[in-house]
Amino acid sequence: MLFLQVIICITLVIFIGSSLSQSADILAEKTGMGRTWVGTILLAGVTSLPELATGTSAIILFNSPDLAVGGILGSCLFNLLILALLDIYNGPEPVLQRAQISHGLAASLGCVMLGVTTLGILLAKTEMNLAVGWVGIPSIILLWLYWLSARMIAQFEMRRRAQVLEEEIEAFQYQHITSKQAYLRFIFLSVIIVILGIWLAFLGDRVAEVTGLGQSFIGAILLATATSLPEVVASLAAIRLNAVDLAVSNIFGSNITNLAILGVYDLVYLQGNLWLNISQIHIFTAIVAMIMTSVAINGLIYHAVSGSRMYITWDGLTLVVLYIGAMYVIYRDIF
Repeated sequence: MLFLQVIICITLVIFIGSSLSQSADILAEKTGMGRTWVGTILLAGVTSLPELATGTSAIILFNSPDLAVGGILGSCLFNLLILALLDIYNGPEPVLQRAQISHGLAASLGCVMLGVTTLGILLAKTEMNLAVGWVGIPSIILLWLYWLSARMIAQFEMRRRAQVLEEEIEAFQYQHITSKQAYLRFIFLSVIIVILGIWLAFLGDRVAEVTGLGQSFIGAILLATATSLPEVVASLAAIRLNAVDLAVSNIFGSNITNLAILGVYDLVYLQGNLWLNISQIHIFTAIVAMIMTSVAINGLIYHAVSGSRMYITWDGLTLVVLYIGAMYVIYRDIF
């Protein structure tokens, strides 16, 4: 019965996630904000909510802030792995070749937030209690950087779209849908995908217990994969819609949102400074995430002027190797 529930839940996530991507594409047209901003902020915000729910539960119900932080940083690594999966799914044309180079803005801001996260953990290991009340200063900086990212990306996209409209007439695909219908549909599908994401994470935890994987490394990977499935489905669906910018921005946006969620975790962790209760291994995870993001930025810039055609690019292959290597190091640290 448990595995039947998992199959049903995954099927619903695939169906609703695909519809959500199309709804986000419609919203990008109706709002005039473009696919990059909608994907980075709105779509990524929705698909990252399961991580917020599961992490908050780990902190409030089980007093496990380290587990919650590990889930967030692990999700950041997995999200970057999705870029390699999109490369394979997209066929011989590199996915980053079809994406706007402006995604480098969101990716670089994500690198800055990962740097703040790394520094916050390092300073906590020196027992420097940098906090305002019970909230650590790194958390405040992360939340501020998220707000700044949303604003900068919005301004950049508005300027870019204004330049494009001067050169060519914008083609509208969804003229038959009103703005009100677009908003209502996106909100409805967002609520459904969040509920399904939380349910899938719960089922993943149950499967780990039933199979004896429980608190093991494989169990943790299973849970991280479950909470990241909405991102995978939404990005693949965006590729099918030929909305590559929506897919890529969802990846980089999810990482920005995840790192902002660390600040939310600190707010709900009332027993002290969250940063003083984070394991040292997460420094390694954050650094690998920075390296993987840098590889993605390099690929974005290189493929903008390259005409190479291959089923998986050098940057996609590097992301896969870095992810597997990071998982091995984390596994060796746990055991």
